[in-house]
Amino acid sequence: MFNAVVVRKSASNVSYKVEKVDESHLSKGDVLVKVVYSSINYKDMLALQYKGGVIRDYPMIPGIDFAGIVESSSNDKFKEGDNVLVTGYDVGVTHTGGFQNMHKCLESGLFLFPKKCLLKSLWYMAQPVLRQHYQFLN
Repeated sequence: MFNAVVVRKSASNVSYKVEKVDESHLSKGDVLVKVVYSSINYKDMLALQYKGGVIRDYPMIPGIDFAGIVESSSNDKFKEGDNVLVTGYDVGVTHTGGFQNMHKCLESGLFLFPKKCLLKSLWYMAQPVLRQHYQFLN
């Protein structure tokens, strides 16, 4: 069990709260990441609005980008202990996002960074770069 912000939609409103969830709440993925840093941006705030238009299926765990450490992987490109950043690729929209302690990722939205770099530093430095990268892909 781990903590996650879960967004639910009823006929008249959207609600969100921190809940205890298990791995069955995670989307499909081949890399399990311990989330260390996440951010709240405009798209995340829209996800919490009734007519925000971001989340496609409820309930959903929002958070469109985050940094973390690989816990386990069945993908040859990533191994336990790797520093990674995740952004875009429908994370927090159709695929559970970074507002949780653990996250299952697909390779497509996962960026690998050297272990010798501090994860916190990478998180701050990478945000503008990842935004540019994401804009060119979409």
